[in-house]
Amino acid sequence: MSQPSSPRARTTNTHHDLLRKRLIVCVGTGGVGKTTVAAALGVAAAIHQRRAAVITFDPARRLKDALGLTRLTTDPHPVPLGPDGDGLETLDAMALDTKHVFDAVVRRFAPTPEVAERILGNRLYQQLSSELGGSAEYMAMEKLHELLHHTHYRLVVVDTPPSSHARDLLAAPTRLGELLASRAVAFLKSPAALLAGSGGFARFTLGTLLKALERWSGLSLLQDLAGFVEGFESMITGFQSRAEEVGKLLRASSTAFVLVTTPEPDAVATAIAFHRELRVAGFHVAGVVANRVLAFPRRADLATDAATWPPALQRKLLANYADLQTLSRRDRHTLTHLHETTGMPLLAAVPMLSAPPQSLTALRRFATYLE
Repeated sequence: MSQPSSPRARTTNTHHDLLRKRLIVCVGTGGVGKTTVAAALGVAAAIHQRRAAVITFDPARRLKDALGLTRLTTDPHPVPLGPDGDGLETLDAMALDTKHVFDAVVRRFAPTPEVAERILGNRLYQQLSSELGGSAEYMAMEKLHELLHHTHYRLVVVDTPPSSHARDLLAAPTRLGELLASRAVAFLKSPAALLAGSGGFARFTLGTLLKALERWSGLSLLQDLAGFVEGFESMITGFQSRAEEVGKLLRASSTAFVLVTTPEPDAVATAIAFHRELRVAGFHVAGVVANRVLAFPRRADLATDAATWPPALQRKLLANYADLQTLSRRDRHTLTHLHETTGMPLLAAVPMLSAPPQSLTALRRFATYLE
């Protein structure tokens, strides 16, 4: 039986321009191969002589396995492109470590080393830097700002978390700006106002509660809060300006969002909904990478070829091929529906593989579908 034909002929030429972007953000629901596509785009960039970095903000850290690395941290790790990698540009990979990036930001932007050490030693900071809701998204924006402004990479590829969490990531610059401009930050500069501004009974109740919390947690809440905010006050303007810059970069013409999906109807429905959100938010979606696409064409000579097979095997294999043709028609239908609904071009259709790429050699073969 012949191999299924590749669906690449149905793709557009748009993907030839994709690797010339400054920033590619891979988005999509979980389980569609988003990490593999991000890694393969980085490899394709290296093949096309573009110095690139791939960073994952997905805590699952599957990027490490896809690139054949034993470890992955927030520092750049060179990807060993192999003995046939001569002539290829460098590819680095990294993963977000919220606490590490937060500490680095404090050291870089604190007005003096003494202020930096005071912030890093603050017990409240030590809790907030790793456990504060949204801190991972804020630090992802800081890391992205660093990669785009202070490194020599010509292309940065971002592997985002699944779409539900990617929404929080993409909203982080706006949310951080709103937070830093809010009255809450000004109020926290003088935490004693929590008590001074209350009535007698309320002040007594709140004071009792704070003392109980201090005994239970071992923290001097008001003192630690005052020290935390005092140390960060000089850095707030920097946080806000960098958040605004990243927000603009994400919407710049040099940035391309790539929606990764499979032809499964549920995945396509999620991709359509997410595309609508991205467009409303002002992000430029370059197109779709469809993964695990079946393309088994109708063969007029199949029955003739099968005539030489044993009858039982003939019936089984012909039935299997008929099922694969049915699934192939479904894949074509769902991808056509995706295009007609969103207008997004199909950048690449990657055929169903026997196994996901688990080595750099396999990843380079995968990357050929994205070139």
